[in-house]
Amino acid sequence: MRRQRMEHGLSANQLAIRLECDRSTVSRVENGLRRLSADYAAKLDEMWNLGRLFSRLVRFANATDEGDWFTGLTEHEAVATHHRMWEALLVPGLLQTEGYARAALNAGLVDDVERALKTRMARQAAVFGKPKIPHVSVLINWAVLAQPIGPPAIMVEQLAHLIEIGELPNVSVRVLEREAGANVGLDGSFALLTVDDRDIAFADAPERGRLMLDPPDVQRFGVRYDRISNVAAPVGPSRRLLEKAMESYK
Repeated sequence: MRRQRMEHGLSANQLAIRLECDRSTVSRVENGLRRLSADYAAKLDEMWNLGRLFSRLVRFANATDEGDWFTGLTEHEAVATHHRMWEALLVPGLLQTEGYARAALNAGLVDDVERALKTRMARQAAVFGKPKIPHVSVLINWAVLAQPIGPPAIMVEQLAHLIEIGELPNVSVRVLEREAGANVGLDGSFALLTVDDRDIAFADAPERGRLMLDPPDVQRFGVRYDRISNVAAPVGPSRRLLEKAMESYK
């Protein structure tokens, strides 16, 4: 995109105006920090008479399994103003204690545990180490509390951390109880991030994930999150569930 922009004699600001977006969006796409959406690709093709070049490239990129869990995710996490997470099996990575994270990674999730652990702790620092913590809304499946990761002391520490972090003014931690039964979150964990006043979605999967920027894709996950949220326990009862689970490991 940068090459085409320069060949047509446009500055990043001028291209942003034509695409009706922020200059930061153009910069992020050109620097590989944000994927080009199908909508912007179509506008570029029409603007520069490229015969659907960008549209085809975007389609091929979306169909390619890159095997990279965190393509663009960490950059978006660091600047997001609102995080919404649903976790079906594990405590969300951004809320894991070092002991819990190491125990989970040692189960064979990665080849280099210490490197992955360092990356995970850095992701947490980028979000919770700011002077002003962003809004964080977390939904956790009951199975996360019942599944021991590491020895009991690790679970006690982790559940205590969830209780503590849930007391922050911008953070809520809620539990989907076992009695909720079948729900739309059973097919996998995901996150929704608000970045530059727009939402993006990330769907988790073993060894890889998928970052979605197109509004229709993101909206589907937004609806899914709302449906899970509608049946999850409120903050107060969720705290009591966390406390009960923590006591069970002592």
